Amino acid sequence: MELGKSNPDSDKEADVKIEMLLICAAMTALCVPVAAEEDDRPEAPWFANISKEAGLSGVPSKDCILADLNGDGFYDLCLDRERFFLSAGGKSFKATEKTGIGYPEVRIVPMTPDGKPDDAKAQTRRFVPHYVYFADLDNDGDVDAVSGVHSDWEFFDEQEGAFRYVKDCDHGMRSAVWLNDGKGAFKKAAASEFSGPDAWGPASSLAIVDFDNDGRLDLYEGREYRKYGVLYGCGVDRLWKGDGKGGFADVTKKSGMWLDAEPGTPRSARPSYGVTHADWNNDGLQDLLEMAYGRQWNLLWKNKGKGEFEEVGQATGFAGDAINHGKYPPGVGRPPEQPFRSNGNTFDCAVGDYDNDGDLDMFLGEIAHAWAGESSDPPCMLINQGKEGGWAFKRVPVFEFLPRREFRDSQNFQYADLHVAWIDADLDGRLDLLIGSGDYPDGQFLRLYRQKEDKAFEEVTEAAGFEWEGCGDLSIGDIDRDGDPDILAGRSFFRLSQEHRDKHMGGIKTNDIGVFRNDIGNRSGNRWIVVRLSGKGAGSANRAGIGARIAVTAGGVTQIREIRGGAGLGNHQDPPEACFGLAKAQEVERLTVRWPDSKTTEQVFTKIPVDRFVTVKQGDQKPAIEEARK
Repeated sequence: MELGKSNPDSDKEADVKIEMLLICAAMTALCVPVAAEEDDRPEAPWFANISKEAGLSGVPSKDCILADLNGDGFYDLCLDRERFFLSAGGKSFKATEKTGIGYPEVRIVPMTPDGKPDDAKAQTRRFVPHYVYFADLDNDGDVDAVSGVHSDWEFFDEQEGAFRYVKDCDHGMRSAVWLNDGKGAFKKAAASEFSGPDAWGPASSLAIVDFDNDGRLDLYEGREYRKYGVLYGCGVDRLWKGDGKGGFADVTKKSGMWLDAEPGTPRSARPSYGVTHADWNNDGLQDLLEMAYGRQWNLLWKNKGKGEFEEVGQATGFAGDAINHGKYPPGVGRPPEQPFRSNGNTFDCAVGDYDNDGDLDMFLGEIAHAWAGESSDPPCMLINQGKEGGWAFKRVPVFEFLPRREFRDSQNFQYADLHVAWIDADLDGRLDLLIGSGDYPDGQFLRLYRQKEDKAFEEVTEAAGFEWEGCGDLSIGDIDRDGDPDILAGRSFFRLSQEHRDKHMGGIKTNDIGVFRNDIGNRSGNRWIVVRLSGKGAGSANRAGIGARIAVTAGGVTQIREIRGGAGLGNHQDPPEACFGLAKAQEVERLTVRWPDSKTTEQVFTKIPVDRFVTVKQGDQKPAIEEARK
């Protein structure tokens, strides 16, 4: 493939029918169904979709986020980055237009194929940003908002091999920071480098994180194609240092994270379709993770401290698997790809200590087409080998880690795991895996895999009560404050025509939101504890506790969680709390919080009662403990 030209296996071109003569044996094996193991599943579903009774009937949404906008302790909804619904005690939701987060009507002028403004097709419509995320940016105890803008006014001139700015296609909208007054009313913060007129770029996703442990939250912004499919000149991910007041300065170059425009090297910019953060090597510093599209290497930025980072994706196995010959199966008729184009289309990264061994593992959500062959990375589990293993990952492909799936087309199928998350659905003390697949009509669903005692997984999608084809987004949190994790799920009809929906989805017309109330958690008789944090702020730990590590020991088992501010593909974010299932333990023997401050201060508490909400304030001798609300 000639560098700088369109990506031949991009999603937009994947609809082109490719005659399949032979698919490599390893990929074909993925389609073989395996009989489900018997278990003691209850008759009633694990989850109930309560969207109708919650007042959300007929409310469509692809993207969705849970966030406590007005500080009442219950999670509200942000849908498709522009509509807000306030919670009424976790039981129902009511639309509100009084948040102050508003987007004006702007004139959108599309671009012709030769890079000129197409005034004849110009439209005036409401501007909606590419992403919106929430976190306490100014350490005042409430959640603020960050909205990001994708620059669609650049033209790639193939003759000159360069991009140029098309002024008449620039609508003038830029990224913004919105500060909360504590009651759910937001106001734009003063402009900074992040939100200034010259800071535009192809924004795709965001992770809100305190990378230098100074108590002020920073931004790690994923950026994708400047023009879709053109590898040359992909947007460089940006690291923005926060001032604790809602302003951010670009420190990408200073941190050592600046990448080159020319594709094909480990230091090349690449389309980022998701970002997140995690302390993967247990040193108390948050590392930064980029999920790359276009079958390019993922990036793992090791935090060296003092604001500097080192890229270790290939050294750790995070970048991609070892199969990089780039060959397509016989009959596809394409020349082999170069090694840098022989990896994955990575969209999301679920981070959690699934095996309870004290370090963080990861599950990568990928789009993988059968016709692309074994050199295209499938979704996979990255098992952290810990200090003794050199802080590298053991990669286990999805068809070895999870039960094999069935697809409607066993020959020309694709994995489309755009959204992935860990959740202890039944509160048994073992993390389960939630996968939200979509975008293709060959059987892409919301699926739940339960972890068994031997650390193997069984699919319990049917028992969970999910029949959710075309998953749009995920956000997990205890919506009704009863101690178990609930699920907010968006829906996407991308590539799911009305004809398809009539045949396979009961003829549904709109992509209504799903609110899945957890009923198995409390019904199981297992115990739980939900932990929230409150840091001291600037000079100590950030108020939201993002980046903090929480360890809970109960029944002789120690589990860890980290508070995360952004998880993957644009607008994937969970609220900042840690829900622990404790199985039959009658007491939390030990609760440890490692704060993300300059000294990684630890607080330890003992003999915490179970079935409680626990709020730990940095420096307090005792946590605040509440029972579940009735």
